[in-house]
Amino acid sequence: MRLHAVPVVSLLLAAAALSGCAVLSNAKDGHGKLEQQADALQSTPAARHADDRKRLNDALATIYADSTARPLRYYSKFVDLNGDGKREAVAYVVGPNGCVDGCDLYVLARDGARYEAVSRIPVSRAPLYQLDRRHDGWHDLLVTTVDDAGGSKRQRMQYADGGYVPVDDNSTDDAARTALIASLHGPGQDIPSKAGSRQ
Repeated sequence: MRLHAVPVVSLLLAAAALSGCAVLSNAKDGHGKLEQQADALQSTPAARHADDRKRLNDALATIYADSTARPLRYYSKFVDLNGDGKREAVAYVVGPNGCVDGCDLYVLARDGARYEAVSRIPVSRAPLYQLDRRHDGWHDLLVTTVDDAGGSKRQRMQYADGGYVPVDDNSTDDAARTALIASLHGPGQDIPSKAGSRQ
């Protein structure tokens, strides 16, 4: 499975500067982070009899194994984005200072018994919407992103070349949409310190 990161330099620079967001260590950009995560996820225990929540916990624990930001939690939704009959996972990862400056949004897909990251969309905020429009068989997403000045805007993401990318055509005012993650209120789910652990 090919991983794809959002190629927006300003978003990546902002993500690296966030103190409240769970930033991965030893990575220069979003693409490098996803490559490192791909290597790490190959060693994630293949929980053959686990449910989707356990698989997602293990994937996120592996991705953030070297993060010094704790506690980490996430908000998620399981939904079939590409019509293949398997549920993908979308998850906002929130660091100890919350998501005021934006947090990482992941789209993960099943690869055998594991979830693996398809896309990482940094400095994002809820709500997250699934749009009826599709590209390459995958539903478009509508996400709120944070700019360098702290402002926010709605950004349409479409699936292309193996991952979600931002598109210039942001005409979504009349687009049919379904809320996947409406807010980041409540306790969320804890990300364990390593794959396979329980909290």
